[in-house]
Amino acid sequence: MEYDVDLEELLDRRLREGGAPFSLLAAQGGVGVRMEGRYGLEALARALGTLITEDLVSFEVAAMTDETPLPLPEKRQVLARAVDAARQKEDLSETVQRLTAYLKEEGKLCLEGFLRFRMQETVLFWRLCVEEAFSALLLEQEYARAADVLRLLLNERPPRCPALRLCLHGDGLCSLSDGEALRMEYVDETGEGLISLLVGMAPARLEVYDLSNGARQELVEALTGIFSGRICLYTGEFT
Repeated sequence: MEYDVDLEELLDRRLREGGAPFSLLAAQGGVGVRMEGRYGLEALARALGTLITEDLVSFEVAAMTDETPLPLPEKRQVLARAVDAARQKEDLSETVQRLTAYLKEEGKLCLEGFLRFRMQETVLFWRLCVEEAFSALLLEQEYARAADVLRLLLNERPPRCPALRLCLHGDGLCSLSDGEALRMEYVDETGEGLISLLVGMAPARLEVYDLSNGARQELVEALTGIFSGRICLYTGEFT
């Protein structure tokens, strides 16, 4: 009742994916389902579980995202990230078990009612996905604003050294050298101390070798923004 979807079409698609024989019937306010075969009940439970966690999740997460104080374009970003996270981390097995147990006792099922009252931890998980996506977006915006300020600061001061070479590793280890006397190695998991150090050193050229296999992506993006026009980025494996 709460979702603007063609329930019969969605259920037909999910049941076909399961492969068990079935037929859909006209029913007042919903869809009638007749299952055949030994495993028909389990197949129906799996189809309904997939429908909830793959299809209806978008509507639930959209309602949650609407509660955030963001403009529409940013709400769309949060929605897309949260739905992706919810789908990737969802464990369907427990939902199928609950639906199977319910259908053995009941002949009617209200999807939104089942979700609200028998899958409360799933709804909470979806809300956490929204909050995580919301926080990540705010952090990215904060990084972008900080990068703008630091870039202006760098542009107003002359370079203090010709060039620096930075190697980033996935475990947080950073190696910094100027190719001559300077060589430093230390662990900085957040990258804040490293950024402060590099801005203070103000190299005319910064070579960044990202050996983290994507683990330091946020730091790399921040450095790219701050040292725009001075940075050369290399990714992959180096010998």
